[in-house]
Amino acid sequence: MDVDGVSILGRGIAAKGPEGVVFANLDLQVSGGALAVIAGPSGTGRTSLLLALSGRLPLITGYLDVSGHVLPAQAKAVRQLVRPARVRPGYELEEKHRVREAILERRLISGASDRSIDAALDLLGLAPDRSALIDELHPADRLLLAVALAIAPSPAGILVDDVDVGLPLPSRARVWAALHEVTRTGMTVLASAADAPSGDVEVIHLPAREQDWPTDVLDLLEEDTP
Repeated sequence: MDVDGVSILGRGIAAKGPEGVVFANLDLQVSGGALAVIAGPSGTGRTSLLLALSGRLPLITGYLDVSGHVLPAQAKAVRQLVRPARVRPGYELEEKHRVREAILERRLISGASDRSIDAALDLLGLAPDRSALIDELHPADRLLLAVALAIAPSPAGILVDDVDVGLPLPSRARVWAALHEVTRTGMTVLASAADAPSGDVEVIHLPAREQDWPTDVLDLLEEDTP
């Protein structure tokens, strides 16, 4: 697997969800082939930022370039480059499926071959019982299976949400090590977590979310809405 990972440049970006502004005035840069971790407490907009960086959540202001594709105009192209492994809520392996059913489903959706899926499982050091229910897998194995199925068709980048949620410390270390293995293919990994791991990681810190943004900031964002 040899991938040309996406690079990202964002300046002054902001996005708004159903409950208001989720992040604002954010500058960031991600190198191709990096493990980039959006770090911050729950509720700070980690998932929203993952979606925005992959062209799945429109910005209300700012400049965002993903490997030469400027958002939101080229969001469709970016969505093809950056594929989700897990995004909560809404994009996770179905707990009632067996492993072999999950593999078949993702193979049909992505067009990945059996060989590429086996290679992805090997890369992550994963050998799940294919007759087991997804719900029966250890949470770390469940997450890594989702990652393997996402990387099998060799996208330029993947999204991995809530890496450290529900995992004991030894399992977190195992998952982070596996994600580092993914980046060695050249693929960019965009992850979110409460705390970023140490080592070769590009960290995007999100501050605690403001409950009441200043009126002038909200006015400015509204004026910039396309």
